[in-house]
Amino acid sequence: MKSKTDVQWYLKGEWFDICSCKLPCPCTFAQEPTYGDCLFTLVWQIHQGQYGDVRLDNLNVVAIGEVEGNQWVEDLIPSMKLLFYIDKRANDSQRQALEKLFTGQAGGWPHEFSKLFSDIRGISYVPIEVVIAEDLSYWRAEIPGKVVAAVEALTGPTADPNQRVQLFNPPGSETGPGQIATWGIVKESSASGFDYSHPFEGQSSKHIPFDWKVPS
Repeated sequence: MKSKTDVQWYLKGEWFDICSCKLPCPCTFAQEPTYGDCLFTLVWQIHQGQYGDVRLDNLNVVAIGEVEGNQWVEDLIPSMKLLFYIDKRANDSQRQALEKLFTGQAGGWPHEFSKLFSDIRGISYVPIEVVIAEDLSYWRAEIPGKVVAAVEALTGPTADPNQRVQLFNPPGSETGPGQIATWGIVKESSASGFDYSHPFEGQSSKHIPFDWKVPS
């Protein structure tokens, strides 16, 4: 069981993933992954944030990893293995804060999500570029030489081009309860750092905002 701190904090921003599941990813519906396991890249773009007296505005975090089985069952045996990348622009205090937050040590929703983790294989500090279109027509993240995740919003012959394909109140949301997920399709991908480098082109992606704070 990971510890919690008494430090007051909040984070607000946007999150997206790409994964090896067929679109739409069954994990978002609290079901087993398409192929029984899921390989993924997770991207957090923090717009505003604070941990104690440490500001965390405009920093990015990326994780790559893999998981087996349905992650949203009550009798879960944790199987999520991750490798974290933290924005190189962060100073020492910001790095320490982000490590505590995203490994679940500081309470709030990240602590709940961390109950899925079985192995954190490392934390590295790297340049991270994240671009998310204001109209959610595309989203993209890149770590030079390590990660590419480029997505276009899902559409089709009967979709209204002025509206996004969205899921309200997804039962398996990595950013917490009561969210709105916007679906996308992976156009370009690469990831290195595990024993695999797995392409996700044509597979599932979703964008979800997050607004977290430690419970009072």
